[in-house]
Amino acid sequence: MTTVFATVALVFGVVRLALFVALHVVKSEYNIVEHAVSDYAVGPTRTLSSTMTWVTAGLWGALALAVITGFPDWDDRTKVAIFLVVLASIFVVLPFLPTDLEGQKSTAVGRLHYVAAIAWFALSYACMSNFVNLLRPITDEPLGSILVVVSWIALVSLVALVAALVVRPLRRYAFGISERIFILSVNVFYITVAVGLLIRQS
Repeated sequence: MTTVFATVALVFGVVRLALFVALHVVKSEYNIVEHAVSDYAVGPTRTLSSTMTWVTAGLWGALALAVITGFPDWDDRTKVAIFLVVLASIFVVLPFLPTDLEGQKSTAVGRLHYVAAIAWFALSYACMSNFVNLLRPITDEPLGSILVVVSWIALVSLVALVAALVVRPLRRYAFGISERIFILSVNVFYITVAVGLLIRQS
């Protein structure tokens, strides 16, 4: 069953990546520099954004099941599985928590969106070192090195986007790019994890 769940996670991860690219290719009033990815969930790109979000929920859920079924002796199994289930739950509800666009009045739903976004950023990064420690010793290069490099890219971009939030003059020019680098690095990392789980089971 682990092979099935890892395969499903891999498919969801690749589809999610394609939808992320499509979100930025279709015509909209948003751009990668001045707008957060969550802005695309408001307006004409809402359906595409919601589809991408729910596909991502499937990715997290499939990875959780792969971890639960495939690694009964892994010390971090319970913690990582819980984090992945929480991530799946966040992504199920995210389309119902649209962000407040720049210049709009702050709303309770918009504030809940920010809490959910912070949680998924933190949890998706928090699991990275666990998966690196699990997969690097049991998979062939270059997969282990890819996991390490991509996790570092995620860390640097996460620090950059936090800095852009704190230093207001940077927000307009740095947040959008750093956020997208982080999201892409998370996507690539967990696609690679799914491949590593398949290698582990082969």
